[in-house]
Amino acid sequence: MLDVHLPHKLHGLWEFLLHLFTITVGLLIATQIESCVAWRHHVHLAGEARVALRAEIENNLKELQAAQPGLKAWREMIDDDFEKMQKIQNHPNDLQAQHAKLDVFESSISLHDTAWRTAQSTGALAYMPYDEAERYSSIYQAQATLLGYQDKPAEDVTGILGLIARYNVHATPASRITAEQAGALADKFNQMRSHLLSGDLLLRRCIDTDQAFLENRKPTSSITGSLK
Repeated sequence: MLDVHLPHKLHGLWEFLLHLFTITVGLLIATQIESCVAWRHHVHLAGEARVALRAEIENNLKELQAAQPGLKAWREMIDDDFEKMQKIQNHPNDLQAQHAKLDVFESSISLHDTAWRTAQSTGALAYMPYDEAERYSSIYQAQATLLGYQDKPAEDVTGILGLIARYNVHATPASRITAEQAGALADKFNQMRSHLLSGDLLLRRCIDTDQAFLENRKPTSSITGSLK
C-alpha cells in the first residue's frame, strides 16, 4: 500500500501544483511497476504451464501408442468369437463349433490430466493466446471422450459373460447351445465389435491430435476404420 504525505505547509499555488504533480508521477510509476511485476508473474505462470502440459501430452501419447497393439489383438479376438457364433447358428450340430474356445476379457487405458487441471485451477490458461488455450482444450477433450467411451466395451463384456453363464456354454463336454442362443451371443459380439471400432477411431484421433500438437501441425481432418 502506498503511503502519501503532503508537506506541512505549502507556499502558493505553484508549489501546490508542483507537489501534486510529483505525487501523481510517483503514483503512476508505482502503478506501472506493480503492473509489470504482475505481468511477469503471469508470463512465468503460463510458461510453467506450457512445460508441464507438453510433458504430460508426451507421456500420454506414449500410453496411447502402447495401447494400439493390444486393441488390435482384442478386436481380432472378438471378430473370431463373432464368427464362431455365426458358425453355430448355421451348424448347431457341429461339435467342433460348439466347443470352440471363446476369448472374452476386459481392458482399459489410463491417461493423466494433472497438468491440465492445474493450468485451469491456477488460471494459467487465461494468460495464453486464445488459439493456444483452445488447442490444449481440444487435446484433453478428446482424451476425456476416449476414457469415457471405455465403459461401452466393459458393459459388452458383462453382457456376454452373463449370456455365457445363462446358456451354460462349455459347462460340460456334452453341453451345447441352440442356434437362437448362438444368435444372441453373436449380436452381443457384433455390438462389441462396433464399440471397439469406435474406440479404435477415438484412440487414433487422440494419437493424431497429440502428435500434431508436438509436431506443431494441424490434426488430420478425418480418420476412418472398418469392422474388418
